[in-house]
Amino acid sequence: GVLVYLAHVGSYLPCDCAKISVVDQILVNFGDVETCSVPQSTFQRDLTAMAGIMRKSTPNTLVLIDEFGKGTAPTSGIAVMASAMKRLAQSKCKVVCTTHFLEMFSLGILEESKGGIKAVRMSIHVPETDEDDAIPLFKLEDGVASSSAGLVCARMAGLNRKVVDRASDIIVALKEGKQVRPLPESLNANSPFQPNVKSGIRLFLAVDSWANASDEDLDLLQELVDRM
Repeated sequence: GVLVYLAHVGSYLPCDCAKISVVDQILVNFGDVETCSVPQSTFQRDLTAMAGIMRKSTPNTLVLIDEFGKGTAPTSGIAVMASAMKRLAQSKCKVVCTTHFLEMFSLGILEESKGGIKAVRMSIHVPETDEDDAIPLFKLEDGVASSSAGLVCARMAGLNRKVVDRASDIIVALKEGKQVRPLPESLNANSPFQPNVKSGIRLFLAVDSWANASDEDLDLLQELVDRM
């Protein structure tokens, strides 16, 4: 955005050459500073800014968007983000958008290199072991990123190892559609309950929704109840 503005006012650009088209305006939607003076949530302010962009943008407008849709539930954020991108692509304005919502492409909501949408990613070296750190390579590549390397960043930031390992277990369970089991240490080993009762409690707590429980879980619960 700054480079485009400098080019339009005839200023020096810090590069050997640049190909910049003429724009009539630069519209941005960046995360702003939290304040109590504005009676809106972060997501509401994002939506207000996006609504303004859609009203004002033309085919010659440069639109810059950073992490739109992060202030609400992931499903709602992804849905609004994808819809906004399709709408802006149809208006043919020039959009540069950064996001971690990779599900927009993996779920087929947006198609890469179709409908005026092209995905690029910043190259990063992700370590093969826990002993190494992720290294940004500062290289722009075509294609959708395979991961945001969130757990690697969490470990590099000094987050407790048990917390990172637990997060990894939860991610694997969500990807495989399995239940997230409680931590072993969260179960009281000195409980006065009999072993069969404790097994039943553990199973009951491990299932998120018994209304949608599998036949295997229901049969196992019935078996444990019969043993009590």
